[in-house]
Amino acid sequence: MCFDPSVRLLFAVSLALLSGACRARAAPAPAPVAPVAVPAPVAWRALASGVDAATLTSADGVTQILLTRFDLTLTRAEVAVGAGWPPRPETAAALRRRVGALAVVNGGFFDERRAPLGLRVADGKTRAPLRKASDWGVLCLDAQRARIVHTRELPADAHARGAIQVGPRLVVDGAPLALKPQRARRTAVALDRAGRHLTLVIVDAPIDANDLAARLAAAGFDTALALDGGPSTQLALEIGDTHVDLPGGYPVPDLLVLKPTPR
Repeated sequence: MCFDPSVRLLFAVSLALLSGACRARAAPAPAPVAPVAVPAPVAWRALASGVDAATLTSADGVTQILLTRFDLTLTRAEVAVGAGWPPRPETAAALRRRVGALAVVNGGFFDERRAPLGLRVADGKTRAPLRKASDWGVLCLDAQRARIVHTRELPADAHARGAIQVGPRLVVDGAPLALKPQRARRTAVALDRAGRHLTLVIVDAPIDANDLAARLAAAGFDTALALDGGPSTQLALEIGDTHVDLPGGYPVPDLLVLKPTPR
């Protein structure tokens, strides 16, 4: 059975809610759209130990923004890049099943050969080089911590366990950035100030980037970064009795994976 994007997202949200680093160099902060407001409370619901879900609503009052928050002291975030070069593409759903992950979303931009554009580090190994002349951000993953930094702030000697360079950044120091108005399906990641909680952000219907940035800042996130969007946007999640599969338009060469921490 086929659903339009907004219905698929509402269905996914209902399932979720019913289930009851890199060191950064100092740099001038980009100009925010507006002064930082007092964060609005987010109605988080526990899905499992260290995993919570919530939804926000866009400015139109209809489009749903699905949030899934992972405590990185209890879960592990990794970057997965396909074998070979260009990397062999894979869907979020196929990768989640193959590795037994809690959740998988698409990663960053790629070219017509499906070769990643920008830095990709997987399991401590650089699979694609940094794009230096780029106004993008970098999501850096280390043990129990994550960071989002501007490309120019990334230390030359940084050794992250996982990294994805992409953009634009949506929120910096708790404030939304001024972005080019553009509507698309969206995948993003958002962090708290300590970098101990990583939140996957999925909007399975077109939303303006400025609207998404404003909603994430109002929800109290310290930093947020857009991953690839449009037809790349996809989420596969299975946590307890909660199963969500929001497919993209095609498989992608790299993905962001959340797994249980090995015991």
